[in-house]
Amino acid sequence: MSNKKQSFLKNMIGFSMVTWISFALGFLSSPIATRLFEPEELGKVNMFFSYSALMGSFCYLGLDQVFVRFFREPPAGRSKTTLFTYCVGIALAASLLLTAGLCFFWKKLSVDVAGQPSVGIFICLCIFSLSQILFRFLSLCYRMEQNALLYSIQGVLQMFITKLAYLSMGFATGKGEHAIILLTILMSLFCCVFLVIQRKYVSVRSLKQVNKPFFAETAKFALPLVPITMLDWLNNNVNIVVMNDLLGKSAVAIFSSALGLASTINIIQTGFNTYWAPYVLDNYDSQDGKFYTVHRMMACLLCLFGLALALFQAPVFLLLGKSYRSSVVFFPFLFLSPICYCLGETTDMGITISKKTYWTTIIFVVSSALNILLCMLFIPKLGMVGAAMASAGTAVLILFLRTALGQKYYKVLPSWKYIFLTVGLMTAAAFGNLLLDEQPLAKYLLLTGLMVAAFVVYWQEIKVLFVTALDLVKDLLGKKKRA
Repeated sequence: MSNKKQSFLKNMIGFSMVTWISFALGFLSSPIATRLFEPEELGKVNMFFSYSALMGSFCYLGLDQVFVRFFREPPAGRSKTTLFTYCVGIALAASLLLTAGLCFFWKKLSVDVAGQPSVGIFICLCIFSLSQILFRFLSLCYRMEQNALLYSIQGVLQMFITKLAYLSMGFATGKGEHAIILLTILMSLFCCVFLVIQRKYVSVRSLKQVNKPFFAETAKFALPLVPITMLDWLNNNVNIVVMNDLLGKSAVAIFSSALGLASTINIIQTGFNTYWAPYVLDNYDSQDGKFYTVHRMMACLLCLFGLALALFQAPVFLLLGKSYRSSVVFFPFLFLSPICYCLGETTDMGITISKKTYWTTIIFVVSSALNILLCMLFIPKLGMVGAAMASAGTAVLILFLRTALGQKYYKVLPSWKYIFLTVGLMTAAAFGNLLLDEQPLAKYLLLTGLMVAAFVVYWQEIKVLFVTALDLVKDLLGKKKRA
C-alpha cells in the first residue's frame, strides 16, 4: 500500500474513532433511555438540545469556518493563537449578548422546552449553549492539527458526559428537567477543564496583533456565513419544532429516538467529514483524480450501510421501548439526509476552495425554506412520516444543488452516476418500507433485492475497498512483527 493511501486511511480511521465510540454509547443508551423516560419527559431533553443548538447558532458568526479555512495560513501573517483567540472571543461575547437579550423571553423559551415557565431551564439553556460554542472551537484545534488521538479522547469524553447526565437522572427520577440541570453542570465543568488543558491556544495579548488587513480578510470570509449555522439548525430541527407544536413532545421523543438509530450512518459520515476538510485544503492543487475515487468509495459505503440498516430494522427496533417502535415505518427516510450531506462533501469542495462562501449561504437559505415548506405541507397530513419525508426530500434536492455549484468552480466528477445510484436505491428502500408496511414478506423481499442490486452496481468499488482493507491489516500486522 502506498504511504499516501495508508496515511489517508490511518487518519480517516483515527478521526472516526469518536463516531464509532459515540455509536456504541448511543446504541447502549437509547434502549435504556426509552425505558427509563416516558416519551413526554424524553421529549423535554430533545427540545433542550434543539433550542440550545439554536442559541449557539446565532453566535458562531461564521468564525468557526474562518478558523478552519485560515488555520494553516492565518490572515496578515498573524499566529494561530491570535486567530483562535479572536474567533472564540467574539463568539463567546456574542453568546453573552444574546443571553442578555433573551432574558425578556425566558418564559416562552422555558415553556417550549419544559412545558411550563422555569427560570432554571432558561439559565441552563444559556449556559449549555455557551459551553457548546467553547467546545466547538476547542475540538476544532485538535481537528485542524490532525491530532486524531486527542480529538478522539475529547470527543468521547463529551459524549460520555452527555449520556451519563440524562441516563443517571432517568434511573433516579425519570424527569426531563432534572436531566437537563445535571447535563448543564457536567458540560460546563468539562469545557472549563479542557480550556485549561488547551490554554496554549488562548492569549488575550495576541489580540493586539489584529490589524485592519486581518480583520478585513476574516470578515470577508465570515460575513456570508453568518446566517449559515442558524439555517443549518432550521434544516436539522424544523421538523421537531413543528411536531412539538402540532403533535406534542411525545411525538418529538419518538421521532428523535428513530433519528438516533438512523444516525448510526454517521459512523461513516462524521469520521469522514472531520478529516476530509483539512485533507482537501492541503491537497486540492495535486488531487489528480483521488477526490473522484473517494467520492465513489463513499457512495458505495453509504449506500450499502443504509440498505443494511433498512433490511435489519426489525431487530434494531426491538432495542427501543414499546412506546417508541411506531417510527419503524419511516425509518429509511431518515438515512437520506446524512447520506446526501456526506456525498455533498465529496462534490462541492469548489465553493470552499474558491472562497465563494456566498453560495453556501444561498444553499442553506434554499434548504431551510424548502424544509419549512415541506414540513408545513406534510406534517399536518402525515404526522411523523411527513416530517421524515420532508427531511429526506430537502436533502436530495440540496445535494443536487451543492454538486452543480461545486463542479462549476472545481470539477471533481466526470459523471453523476454514483449520486443517482445511491439516492435512487435509498429512495426506493424508503418508499418500499412505507408502502409495504402491512406486507412484511413483500417488504423484505424488496429490501433484499435492493441490497443485491447495490452489490452488483458497486462491485468494482467493493473489491477496491476489500483489497485496501486487507492491505491496511497486513501493514499493521507487519509493523507489530517488526516491533
